[in-house]
Amino acid sequence: MDANRFFSVPYDNRNDVKMKRLRKRLNGYAGYGRWVALLGMLYDENGILDLNCQDMREIVADELDLTDVDEFFTELAEIGLIDKELYHGLSHVVNKGVVEQIDYRKKKSEAGKQGGRPKKPTTKK
Repeated sequence: MDANRFFSVPYDNRNDVKMKRLRKRLNGYAGYGRWVALLGMLYDENGILDLNCQDMREIVADELDLTDVDEFFTELAEIGLIDKELYHGLSHVVNKGVVEQIDYRKKKSEAGKQGGRPKKPTTKK
């Protein structure tokens, strides 16, 4: 298993007000599980799911076991878990935290590729 393919979900995340609202509006812990699965999908797709693409819409519905994709994402947008404007305006599913984490990982990787401190120039005698 690739260690870079993990993301964090705090153990007390279920106590967050947004998570409580999600469970209340979207079928309890089944909705919460769909949310965590959606986070994984967002990481796989570089932080964005374009629901204008019929194939992506069907994949999301299948993966999350949804009969009404629009209802699910409208609720997530209202709760504040996905970007409301991008969803309602463009049918794009985006979570700010996922995008920030992907950007952080890319920057960390680039810095690692450059190595540590620059080597001192060698002088010939």
